[in-house]
Amino acid sequence: MIDIKNITHYIFSHTYLIIFLILLVPSSTAIALSNNISSDFNIHYNNTSVTLDVSETGLENSTRTISSFGERKIGSQNAAEASLFIKEEMEKAGLQVSLDNFSARVRTRDFNYWNVSGTNVVGIKEGNDLKDEIILVTAHYDSRIIVRPESGLRDIFDSEIRKPYLWPVWSDTYVCESANGTGADDNAGGVACMLELARVLQNESFDRTIYFIAFSGEEYNLLGSQAWVEAHSELENDIVAVINVDSIGNEPLYIEYLPQNAWLKSVLENETRDLGIEIQCEIPDYSSFIHPLIGGDHEIFWESDIPAVAICHHNDRNFHKLSDTIDNVDFSVVRNASVLTAKSLIYLASPDENQGPFVNISNSHVSGDSLKLIYKVSDPEATINIFFDNQNLGNLQSGRNFSLPEGEHTIKVFATDCYGNRGSDSINIVNEKNQNRSFEPPSQDKKYCGNYIIGYPKNFVDSNRTLYFYLDNFGPLYPGNLLILTPGSHNLKIWSENENGTVFMENEISDFRKYSMEMIEINNPIADRKNPLLFLSCLFAILAIVAFYGKRIKRKLLNLKGSKDKYK
Repeated sequence: MIDIKNITHYIFSHTYLIIFLILLVPSSTAIALSNNISSDFNIHYNNTSVTLDVSETGLENSTRTISSFGERKIGSQNAAEASLFIKEEMEKAGLQVSLDNFSARVRTRDFNYWNVSGTNVVGIKEGNDLKDEIILVTAHYDSRIIVRPESGLRDIFDSEIRKPYLWPVWSDTYVCESANGTGADDNAGGVACMLELARVLQNESFDRTIYFIAFSGEEYNLLGSQAWVEAHSELENDIVAVINVDSIGNEPLYIEYLPQNAWLKSVLENETRDLGIEIQCEIPDYSSFIHPLIGGDHEIFWESDIPAVAICHHNDRNFHKLSDTIDNVDFSVVRNASVLTAKSLIYLASPDENQGPFVNISNSHVSGDSLKLIYKVSDPEATINIFFDNQNLGNLQSGRNFSLPEGEHTIKVFATDCYGNRGSDSINIVNEKNQNRSFEPPSQDKKYCGNYIIGYPKNFVDSNRTLYFYLDNFGPLYPGNLLILTPGSHNLKIWSENENGTVFMENEISDFRKYSMEMIEINNPIADRKNPLLFLSCLFAILAIVAFYGKRIKRKLLNLKGSKDKYK
């Protein structure tokens, strides 16, 4: 899991040192899990009872083995060895296993480009009657270690990287040789959970197909999951749900979800009740991201409108540190999270029903630039998502009126039941002439490009004002949902209305949280750095020049002073 807080602390703590060197050398909610879950538990599905034994010992052994490979940065030998171990374990569990190699070209902080290669390990358990429908269990196996210097300058000879350094070393520029046994919680434990589920389900059959995927490159811009989704775009409509397991070795645990995937969150909630587990869920607060870094592989699936949740914890005292070792992992928590994942997976993989809710858009009326959207859904408990020209706007209540932008548009209504079955209906509408609202100042338009998840600012607490906005001139949209936008240029207009009905254009659009894959920059974690002796040579050369010319200047000043004294 990407540790944004620690990275930010590091940057700020070394600001003055970095400036000095540049001048010197030009160029929320906790989940309480019970420890009393028995070693065996029964699961019933389709009138069949299954007894599964999720082994805490097995989870610990797999975690220990994966973490023993050391820091598993994408493209490194350590990562390659870990991927082979995962492949072997998946094969032992009877999965159809493949190593999906990928490459990416990314920009580094020094404005160069890095061609990186990685490997995702994919194990498939083929389903029966509904084998074209897919459930994913995912976990990233790569890891990174951030080792900060205790003081502003490292020792000239750094024992951890075995090269002389005088400047602070960014953690993602080398593989830390002293990091054996690290990355246990983030995320060897998550991979161990996935492998344990594959083992205990080995002799069971399910209607839907299950993919077990170990991603690489999560710690570097989610490269592995990004590459897999892009390479398998033909599967997007077949993927029913994704459960991403990332850092489950400490309490409190969280389940992260979007309102668009509320049905999937409810699946996990219901399973925890059967287990006697108290659980509350969390919608990510993007205001905590000071810059557009991301938190986990599940967000790549959110971008593609694929339902996904993450099981994780945010106790980051050991994230990306040499202290992320096996002795700092609570395997009773890992096991409880694994049991929860197993029960949820079995529920989803063999649904009692396979027909989606009936959806009908009826009597929707277009008048000029106004649309009254009316629809009916057969399942009152279904999760509703409204798409306007492929923008996922979440749940918009039936019967509401909306302002339409000019031109032709498509509106789709999707309803998803508790098994992930989905029904839909769509209409095409035309607004031949768009009538601008009288209070819209066009000069206030703001435009951004990229893929976004946008949410309402949580610091907007004025109870006397109502906040809403227009997306690409469609609205009004109100608080309660995050928006998932397609790539391209979008126009956002944020408004607030006071108790007297006066409407204001809000200028603080920066309060909105945006998610953009295009803005991430990373360094090559396995590239050879330039010889630091070159830096030392330049430094000593500058000092020698200053010393040489300093003596000459001092001599001239003394001579000049002597001449003045002579004529006095």
